[in-house]
Amino acid sequence: MLKNFLIVSAVVVLVGGVTVFLNKEEEPNTTRNIAGTVILEEHDHFLGSRSAPVKIVEYAEVECPYCKKLHPILLRILSEYEGQVSFVYRHFPLTIHPKSFNQAVALECVAENKGDSGFFEYLNKLYEATPSNNNFDLAILPRLAKEMGVQEEKFAECLASDRYRTRILRDVESGIGLNVDSVPHLIVIAPNGKEFVFGKSPSYAALNAVIKTALNEK
Repeated sequence: MLKNFLIVSAVVVLVGGVTVFLNKEEEPNTTRNIAGTVILEEHDHFLGSRSAPVKIVEYAEVECPYCKKLHPILLRILSEYEGQVSFVYRHFPLTIHPKSFNQAVALECVAENKGDSGFFEYLNKLYEATPSNNNFDLAILPRLAKEMGVQEEKFAECLASDRYRTRILRDVESGIGLNVDSVPHLIVIAPNGKEFVFGKSPSYAALNAVIKTALNEK
């Protein structure tokens, strides 16, 4: 079962399955082994080019206030590094926010009709609409989808079905395999495969600095 975990201030650099863990609460440059590295999947939702040299993979959920705060920073980075950086969103709904699973299903239902561009447009709408912390009104999910041109009947049928549960849980399982224990959780993948991991929501300056470093990793 997923839990609500304490988010700590951390940056992790992964090379060859070994993690250099930088944390204000620990001595820097300590190391720990992790379960595995990110494997990009065909079903992953991409914003930006799949062939971009640097990729940002985020494990997140819509009801997380820190995820909502981070989202504009990610969009700014993508705009400033167009063609060089792409963004992958992976579902990681927490049990303390049960509505986040419904939102994850709704995102997949929109993507079924509108593709990845629709997925991220709908994600923007959800972040704009939610007060966070499970205070979202699920009744507005269809209206937000309709505003994008998604047919009401198809959307309602998709929401009522169970066909995306496995897809969402696959994201969760992949996150657990990468030691994701809170959201947002960011993994910046450099061209040479080196991974820079943020275990909490980074500032624009911190993320921008890592992007610049990652672009120089050949």
